[in-house]
Amino acid sequence: MKNKGLIIKAAASIAAIVFAVSGLSACGTGAASSSSATSSSNAKTRTIVAVTGGDPAPFVFKDADGNVSGQNVELTEAIFAKLPQYKLEWKTAEFSALFTGLDAGRYQLAVNNLSKTKEREQKYTFTYPIYQDKYVAVVNKASGIKAINTLDDLTGKKVLVCASGCNISLALKKYNDANPSKASKLVYTQNEGLDTIRQTENGTADVYFLDRATFGYLKKKGGLDTKALNLGKKAQSSLSSDSYSYLVLPKGETQLRDDINKAFKEVVKDGTSKKIDVKWFGADQTPDASVLK
Repeated sequence: MKNKGLIIKAAASIAAIVFAVSGLSACGTGAASSSSATSSSNAKTRTIVAVTGGDPAPFVFKDADGNVSGQNVELTEAIFAKLPQYKLEWKTAEFSALFTGLDAGRYQLAVNNLSKTKEREQKYTFTYPIYQDKYVAVVNKASGIKAINTLDDLTGKKVLVCASGCNISLALKKYNDANPSKASKLVYTQNEGLDTIRQTENGTADVYFLDRATFGYLKKKGGLDTKALNLGKKAQSSLSSDSYSYLVLPKGETQLRDDINKAFKEVVKDGTSKKIDVKWFGADQTPDASVLK
């Protein structure tokens, strides 16, 4: 009987230990489940870091409080307002650092009135075009330039271009390298906006190219009496074979691109895109629905 009592006590002790271990295991499982649920909840919202160079206005710029603003910014925010699975965060950087930042994974979206080139398309993912326009030329009155039908019309002329490797400076350099006897003289500047127009007017350069919407915005803002030349089709296509601008993502960000494209179609359909364009440009610059595919 004594041995039987010992056996019963031992069995009870073992049961208690098993129960305690099970309890600890259950607690551990509960904690893991709780942690997993929290992780799952956090995973529902992905932070997208959008970067901009902060110019040119009215596409992107910093307001009086240092916050990014402009048509590209407002349109991007309208798009992401329809994408609750993402949280949009803004950063600014030098223009030359936008693409290297995408390469390094620091940013998931570049927003800076960016055009598509063959070289860029090989390395990056592009959304649907979000804007359509063409370049115009601000010409110094003493330059003798009456029309720019082809880039040959710039032979020997001083052309003001950005120093950060923007589309026009790259296109003109490429043309000059291929046609040295017809090359223009590139004058690089760090100035932006109204200062570039004034540089052209004061003779620093003979001509300065910018898109039509930006020219209209700056002319109104600065109260300028400056006129701009429309470019011939050949000159226009030489500077940019694509008259659209896009949001740019790292290569392979196809899900984010598809979500942005879907939301952009929605802001076009509900009139938000038009409203934003009219606010900043005075006219609707939304691309035709036929290219949103």
